[in-house]
Amino acid sequence: MVSPFIKTPIMALTTTTQVTETLDRAKAILIALPKIWTIDAVSTALALARILERRDKKVEIVCDGFAAPESLRFLTGIERVAPEIRKLQSFTIGLNISRAKVDELSYDIVGNELRIVVTPKSGQYDARDVRTSVSSHRYDTIVALDARDYASLGDVFSRHTDFFYHRPVININHEPAGEHFGNINLIDITATSVAELVYRACKDAGSAFLNEEVATGLLAGVIAKTRSFKTENVTPKTLEMAADLVSAGARREQIVRSLYRTRSLSTLKLWGRALARLKFDPGANLATTALTRQDFVQAGADEAHLPDVIDELIANSPEAEIVCLLYESPSGEPTVCGLVSALKHADALGLVRHLKPVGDRRLARLCFPGADLIEVERTVLQSINAALGKVPAAQSHPRQVNSPTPALAP
Repeated sequence: MVSPFIKTPIMALTTTTQVTETLDRAKAILIALPKIWTIDAVSTALALARILERRDKKVEIVCDGFAAPESLRFLTGIERVAPEIRKLQSFTIGLNISRAKVDELSYDIVGNELRIVVTPKSGQYDARDVRTSVSSHRYDTIVALDARDYASLGDVFSRHTDFFYHRPVININHEPAGEHFGNINLIDITATSVAELVYRACKDAGSAFLNEEVATGLLAGVIAKTRSFKTENVTPKTLEMAADLVSAGARREQIVRSLYRTRSLSTLKLWGRALARLKFDPGANLATTALTRQDFVQAGADEAHLPDVIDELIANSPEAEIVCLLYESPSGEPTVCGLVSALKHADALGLVRHLKPVGDRRLARLCFPGADLIEVERTVLQSINAALGKVPAAQSHPRQVNSPTPALAP
């Protein structure tokens, strides 16, 4: 939904020009990432922040609930990606003291109530002496990176809808299923990544924007999104861009080592349990596995390790076009969740659309509070097979690829 309070840009301008001019006018910019973030989104956000800060812009990055995994510690400034919007506005309470000067000022918090106590030197105050006001929002412009729609931003949007509807939003995305929800939509489905889109836009603007950190961030985004240039949408332009980034100082070896060659012991233990239960359905090109809460405990792992586990499963399932990882949430109330990763032409959200997933066409997440893991597996596989027009999972007899043990054997 486009804000009714923002004037539609003049369409005679190219999208890139609209983006450039809007950012040139901006003073304080918020870069918002989807709750189910991608490495592309995070690394590109850090690169874009540096580009904008060199133009004397104030920039902050937010991603609902974000906690940086060890594999992304090579990105300088990763700690600046905040898990929530902080100090968006200030609330001011004014008191007319012309008739009674202040002697003492104190405050107390009682439950969920803040109580401010003002004691005059003489005389008294009444309700007519009090004024309140709310400041304008800290940011004057929003850039949404790699987000399918507003809802994909999670609490960053749902808790601050008024802010999003009263500020210009630049939506940068390359997914065909992405909505044109911004006031300016820089969308190109031929691009491999948002990193490539940002690179192109900066090139088109004719600005000198590359340094080692910017180049490293953009190259990391492209490498992650293309699985090290192995996806079908890699073009000669993509490779030319990568060469330019390496020439500008991008730390390619560090990127590859961090993303693909370095795994924590906890990740490797968790991956081992997932690999032992991996099943492959050749009719659907679907790889499926499951993890119990006990698996997380024994591995010393949590949900932050799952993206790396998914990557390892993909690397060890070359025939798979869909990877489904189901797991018992290691914390909180008993909940079974699932991650569905779609490769090539599949749409992860479309495969499980009736199960209320969140995410995008590459990775969908869904949760079932209080559910049984085996029952959830049956439900999710039926949804995927139905979306593919295949025989329901219960009749397709998927084969075990690594172990003859039952799906949830320890």
